[in-house]
Amino acid sequence: MSINDARPEDWDAATKSYIQAIEDTLDSSTKDSLKAISKKYNEKQDVVNKPAHYNQGGIECIEYIQQVTGDGFAAYCQGNVTKYLHRWQYKNGLEDLKKAQWYLNKMVEAVDK
Repeated sequence: MSINDARPEDWDAATKSYIQAIEDTLDSSTKDSLKAISKKYNEKQDVVNKPAHYNQGGIECIEYIQQVTGDGFAAYCQGNVTKYLHRWQYKNGLEDLKKAQWYLNKMVEAVDK
């Protein structure tokens, strides 16, 4: 499998395997710390409405994009709706449909203002 074909589940499995390999070499105090980190990592994340990687820093990524695109924000959302509707059957299935819906809702909010 190519790294480009890896699914989120593949990355999760690789991370768990890596953590286990490290734990096997550490003392119990360090293992406890790693288990706490691992537990936090494995908590269910909302990858549609609040993906963690878009919430770094003082402003959420979508808010910044809305600020810099101004009146073009609805078109930006429309492009993302199109992208997710185009790829949903080939990439992330239901998750992509939910992302398309999320961007459509943002587009409606922008037009309704």
